Order: sequence, then structure tokens, then C-alpha cells
Amino acid sequence: MTNIEWIQSLPREGLTYEKKERQLLMHTTKLGERIFIQYPGKESRKYIRNGKGRKETAIRPWDFRPELYFPGNKGLHKNMSFFDIWAAIFETAEKLIEKNRGKTLRMFAILLYRMAFMLDHVKIETFNSQERDVIYGKSSKPKVSKKRKAKLLGLFKYEPNRQVLDCITKACASWGEMSFEAFLFYNELLVWNEDCKYYYRNYHVRNNEQWIASTGRVNTLLTHIRILGYILGDVPLASIFSDFSTQRGISAASDDEVRRICGEFIKTK
Repeated sequence: MTNIEWIQSLPREGLTYEKKERQLLMHTTKLGERIFIQYPGKESRKYIRNGKGRKETAIRPWDFRPELYFPGNKGLHKNMSFFDIWAAIFETAEKLIEKNRGKTLRMFAILLYRMAFMLDHVKIETFNSQERDVIYGKSSKPKVSKKRKAKLLGLFKYEPNRQVLDCITKACASWGEMSFEAFLFYNELLVWNEDCKYYYRNYHVRNNEQWIASTGRVNTLLTHIRILGYILGDVPLASIFSDFSTQRGISAASDDEVRRICGEFIKTK
């Protein structure tokens, strides 16, 4: 809830999707990749490209997206959808399986599980960052303003175990053309946005006072884990497809499946 309110509180005056947006630096990886959030996102639009108004119930004013810049001045990584994330997991996992490094995938699964329930998030009282504006003109390439210091409210910041990051990175350095550390933080921002969207839908569109529960980051990351389970031979593909067809692209791992997939990295009473 703290992190949802943090996104809600970001200043949006004068900002419009694909006209003037803002970037906030959220993390710099060990290799120098910079990961920003950029807002407002496309689901904040009141109109689509042909000028037709969108349904009020479809608008998500807190929408944002992660943007990853390669080290130095090597440019911007392409925006990744969940399909791209899964494709990267499959590609990397197949390489690890060929090297007989299935244990690395189980280690990755437990990191995703901990991310789902925010077990590696640390409360910080003030978030010191950098911000810059992205201006869209007639040219195809938007202009980025000079960076400014930004002192923001505190939040729960994702801080996974460095030793675990280094261990998985040693097994496979590239995940979707970015480092493993960047891949983790990219996913953290994606599911943070999912939390914001579903919370807004429940409370501000449906006037429902029920908490979003497992909807959002939890279901999304447990789906990542279940896909890893299929690759490792712990989950039948038919079960994943069955859930995808009935649950709008979500196929969350059950508790028993999580225990099998994470193996020795999870303890049960």
C-alpha cells in the first residue's frame, strides 16, 4: 500500500502521455544500466490516436512503465511486455538446462517468490533520485531534458541479496539482452505497476473496498515461477495452458508447485 500511494503522489501537472512525460531513476545496476520509471503511461490516455474517447472505466491515471538504458551512451533497451519477459526466461533457461544448471533456475524461482510477497523490500524514509522530462515533438525521437535532483517520499525499495545476484549472474550473464540484476528490477517495476492498476480499478472504478489480494504482482510472479516449473519438468504444460485460457493470461503456481520448483531453497514447517 505504501508503494501504491507513492506512485499516486507523484506530481503529474503538465504531463501527458506521448506529449510530455517524466522519468525517475529507480536503480543503477552493478554494470551501469540505469532503470527509470516513465509516466504517465499509455493507459492514462483519455483519447486514442483517432481522437475517440476511451471509456472512463478503462483509464488508469497512475500507469507507468520501466525504461532501461544500457551502460554509457549505448542507447535504450526496447520496452518489454510480459510475453517478451517469458520469451527471455525460456531462452535463458534452455541454456542453463543444457549446462546442467537447473539449480540456478530454482534459485531464480525463490527470488521471484520473495519479490511477489515483498520479502526483499526495505523501508527507506526518503528516496533521493534524479528526474528528467521527455518531450515529444514532430520528430520521431523525443527530447530528454537535463537531469534534476529529486527528493521524494520514502517507500519500500527492492534490495535483493547481492550474493545471490552474483551467483546467478555467474551462471548466465545475459537475460533478455540485459544483466540478471537489471532483469529482476525490470520485473519489479512491471509488477509494481500491476499493483497500482488493479488497486485503482478496485477502489476508484468499481468502488470495491476489498483489497486486491493476490491480483497484480503475486499472480504475475507466481506465473513466472510456474513457467520455470514447466522448464524444469515439475509442471505439465497442459495445466499452464488451461489456466491461461480461463484466467486471462495468468497461470499462478500453487503452494505445492512452489515447494517442488524452489526445492531446497524453501523451508516448510
